[in-house]
Amino acid sequence: MNASTDVRRAADWVRSADAILIAAGAGMSVDSGLPDFRGTGGLWTALLPAGMTERDVGSLTQANCFLEKPLAAWQFYGRALQVCRQCTPHAGYALLKRWAARTAHGAFVFTSNVDGHFQAAGYDESSVLECHGTLNFLQCGSPCSNRIWASDKLMDGIDVEALSPAGLPRCMQCGELARPNFLLFDDSHWVAQRTSTQWECLSIWLRTVQRPVVIEIGAGTVVPSVRIFAESVRGPLIRINLDNSDVAGQGVGLTGSALDVLSAIDAALG
Repeated sequence: MNASTDVRRAADWVRSADAILIAAGAGMSVDSGLPDFRGTGGLWTALLPAGMTERDVGSLTQANCFLEKPLAAWQFYGRALQVCRQCTPHAGYALLKRWAARTAHGAFVFTSNVDGHFQAAGYDESSVLECHGTLNFLQCGSPCSNRIWASDKLMDGIDVEALSPAGLPRCMQCGELARPNFLLFDDSHWVAQRTSTQWECLSIWLRTVQRPVVIEIGAGTVVPSVRIFAESVRGPLIRINLDNSDVAGQGVGLTGSALDVLSAIDAALG
């Protein structure tokens, strides 16, 4: 972690803000027990169906995976859904929520995470923008319409390795194969209506705030959606990351895990 003066500077910005914009990437979920996405020990590799290796991960992040290998795709993402539900959001979510409660306009979350942990931690659905969608809603794989529906208890208590083609989730409207409502690579089938509504809510919220502070946590550089957005918002930027924490312009970079750095800022807030 950086010098205590940087932590105190971050705490001063939080204390004087009238709103907190939380910009969260995969690193936000790591302290909850979810591994980061990439690499030999990453989440994607850990969730691979039996018989598949790390080199197969790429094919399961492409939009056509649910058309070309539906069983493997649902074994993979069904297990991801189980793991995300089994992990409890770490204490850092509550710290951010408590800081936001002291401000005039509260918090809004912009996240690339599909795990639904902000909602699980008590954040209002109307104050969360999941820019890549979520595992917690499904859509038709075709799609036959813009309809989406909650995944509810889908895959709970199921051995995903034992899934059969006949047991895969189906569209509630046409009966064809369903898929999670999140954005894959080269994805022309993603139903973006829910995320578009979230963008509208964020735009309205941003127009009401005067002194926001942006707290970016665990945002990667391979797919830089969160970083690009965080840097586009006016106001000081607090960047928390294990790597690449440098900030250009008004801001401070704090090197460390999400929970460790958020706890340090909380201590500085007193």
